[in-house]
Amino acid sequence: MNTDRPLLIVISSNRNYGWIVPVFLAANSHWADYIVITDQMSTDGSRDMYAQYDNVTVVDDKDMAFKENTRARMAFEKGRELAAGRDAIYFALDIDEMMPANWMETQDGKKILASKKGDMFDMKWADVQPDNKSYIEEPTYQYKIFHDNGMAWQFCEDELHAPHLPYSTYKVDPIHITNFPNVHFGHYNKKWRRFNSKFYRLLDVHQGRSKSVISVCRSLYPDPIFTKEPLQKLHKEWFYSDVNVFDLIDLDVQPQGVKLIKELIDQDGIDKFQCVDVWDEDLCKELQINDPRSIGWKLLHMYLRKTQPFRYTFIIRAIDKVLKFFV
Repeated sequence: MNTDRPLLIVISSNRNYGWIVPVFLAANSHWADYIVITDQMSTDGSRDMYAQYDNVTVVDDKDMAFKENTRARMAFEKGRELAAGRDAIYFALDIDEMMPANWMETQDGKKILASKKGDMFDMKWADVQPDNKSYIEEPTYQYKIFHDNGMAWQFCEDELHAPHLPYSTYKVDPIHITNFPNVHFGHYNKKWRRFNSKFYRLLDVHQGRSKSVISVCRSLYPDPIFTKEPLQKLHKEWFYSDVNVFDLIDLDVQPQGVKLIKELIDQDGIDKFQCVDVWDEDLCKELQINDPRSIGWKLLHMYLRKTQPFRYTFIIRAIDKVLKFFV
């Protein structure tokens, strides 16, 4: 452990993401002093994987509800316990993410290590593609790194994609990291991503977050077939020479999204979710059910899908606005 710099602490959470956990651990353990994972009682072998690393600490979360903000707080508070008052920088990484191998060598990496308490950093995603050669860069920045200044954890009612680190109640603009991205494998497993996208749409309805089902279908968790960003070549320097991450990935698993969708249906009943455009042949087959939608919902979803590539045009936005009065 390097005592000439702040502690580097990764916080994350997991529930049965064992297909990608080996990549997360092998890559991030190269540089992190501590890795803290809030685990929702995983049953897929993930917990045995943690045990292979001396710098991994597990926090058990026996509440199986989907609460991202709560899980992040549990990991962060455990990180502060491990730091025991020492200066520390926290990296909030999802279990399917890794910092690139060369991040400390870049200008922005040195800026992070030399940052002052209270500094916040955000970065873009590089979505690794299944060809093992390319990635798609997400256009938005996400708050991922925080140099601890003792700030209290702020309560957030929104548990879906909520902040995973303390955030200031004042206006604070994170510092943009431009030298490197957050390497993200969420798009690598096509089947996993497809069912997770469906789960997030259903969860949005379950939690009552969006005012309109049009908004859920248009802008939240878009179907991968509508992704149009250009492919870019993966950078060799993002990967460790002693870790072949692609050999560590296990794609032969049932998508976690299927199990989570079953839980939502058990809680609310399937009729509540007729309004969401997720009911294709693949999902119905996985759930062993018939398409629950009425004719009206099927026609609306057909319109939304056909017009999705043109959703930002004036005429489609106008039609959507009218439809929101009726659905």
